[in-house]
Amino acid sequence: MHQDWWYFPTQRDSMIAATIFLTDADSRNGGFCVYPGSHRLGRLERSSGLEQSPALQPYPLSGATPVDARRGDVLFFSYFTLHGSPPNRSEQVRKTVLVQLHAGDDLVLDNPQVNHSNEYLVLAGWNRRMTRALAVK
Repeated sequence: MHQDWWYFPTQRDSMIAATIFLTDADSRNGGFCVYPGSHRLGRLERSSGLEQSPALQPYPLSGATPVDARRGDVLFFSYFTLHGSPPNRSEQVRKTVLVQLHAGDDLVLDNPQVNHSNEYLVLAGWNRRMTRALAVK
């Protein structure tokens, strides 16, 4: 289990994820599992899933709610939502596209361990932080 905020914390915590399922997903092929309502916990220390964390001990993968999805479904969730996936033990490949979105007036904070080269892309509206120098990177 992990939270996504560690990878790209934002000033105002407006980041959400949209997981687009290109194939069916369930517990047999490593489908998503979540703790509903866990977004209310906010930022949990060391919750990246990259290391053991006392904050995550009360939330084992075995206790999470499975999210069965059909090809074409989209799962939206806060970057505070505790989520994870069991190993894919089937012969079927599970394919998804992950899109991370934050409010246009929010800002991704520096994280020297993660590079966010596309954080200046805008789906709609005006990106007030974009410059010509950034556009040519």
